[in-house]
Amino acid sequence: MTDSKKVEFIERVSKSVLGLKGLQIVVYCDRNRFGTLSDKEKEQCTFLELGNKMLSEINGKYIKEKYNIENGIEFGNKLHEERVKWMKEIT
Repeated sequence: MTDSKKVEFIERVSKSVLGLKGLQIVVYCDRNRFGTLSDKEKEQCTFLELGNKMLSEINGKYIKEKYNIENGIEFGNKLHEERVKWMKEIT
C-alpha cells in the first residue's frame, strides 16, 4: 500500500462509525480467530497508534499556521499532502 493510500485509509476509517479503535478491535479478532494471536502480532498491527498520531500532529491548525490558508480545496489538498509527507518519514 502506498503512503498516499495509507493516509486515505486512515482518514476514511477515522471518520466512520467504527473509527480507528473499532477497526483495530476487528483486526485483532480476525487475527485471533484461532486463539493464537501473540503480543508480537498485536504490535505489528499499529494503524490505530499511527493514525491517531498522524491525525493529531497534521491537522487543520497545522495547515493554517504553516500555509496561512483557510478551508477550501487548496486547504484539503495541503492537508493530505502534508500527511503523506509525514507518513513517508515515519514508515
